[in-house]
Amino acid sequence: MLLEHCPIVVGVDGSAAALGAVRWAADEAARQQRTLRIVHAMHWEGSADGQGLVLDAATEAKGWQPGIAVETMTLAGSPAWILRQQSRTAALVVIGGRVHDGSVLDASVSAHLAAFAHCPVLVVNNGWRWADPTTALPAHAPVVVGVDGSPSSQRALAFGYGEAASRHVPLLAVHAGRARPHAIVAAELEPWLYRHPEVETRFDSRDTGVLETLTEAARSALMLVVGAHRVGWAEQPRPNPVTQLVVHHAASPVLVTRSV
Repeated sequence: MLLEHCPIVVGVDGSAAALGAVRWAADEAARQQRTLRIVHAMHWEGSADGQGLVLDAATEAKGWQPGIAVETMTLAGSPAWILRQQSRTAALVVIGGRVHDGSVLDASVSAHLAAFAHCPVLVVNNGWRWADPTTALPAHAPVVVGVDGSPSSQRALAFGYGEAASRHVPLLAVHAGRARPHAIVAAELEPWLYRHPEVETRFDSRDTGVLETLTEAARSALMLVVGAHRVGWAEQPRPNPVTQLVVHHAASPVLVTRSV
């Protein structure tokens, strides 16, 4: 499937967090001029009214973004497997997530997708906040991108600039730790400044760890964008454990990017 025809896919399960994810997905579909596909995975022990769930979510999505095309699907299987399969032909998969208080990750759908999806994944942490139509989506906070000079962070910058430009907000590039000199990482941003003069760009560097630095930056971010890191030459790009922790601990939505 050509990328320009790929839909924005969002998973729903009837929860307020999933409905908040639908709102973010509808916003992405409108800005990218893509079809929104609302998907519910049917369990044998799950909801008997999956069709009702997706139709109700479609009604809400059209109410938030009247101009978008919406399609719905109910499929048999686990949510993680269904949405991973959907990611093969999607431009973006959106899923509601939750912020964990501890350091041990559970086997959640968002963790699985952030690691193994075939397209970028937007995890809308604490998505219940956006289910209320009277609550405005964030409009003025910066898009924060984690950078380290790697190819995966270059992909994150590409997506981050796309988000920042379409939303007319600044971009904050954040470098953490001491693995590479901050000045070198900052210099590698120069080509992006020439490509995107319309986006106000700032660079911030900290000697603290990646998890601490990025989760702190996410507190005042519209969204946090991080790249998928390759683990082993024979494997597809997927987040390393630190990226997985960032996905689960950041207060803002987290966009995990990869090649599609």
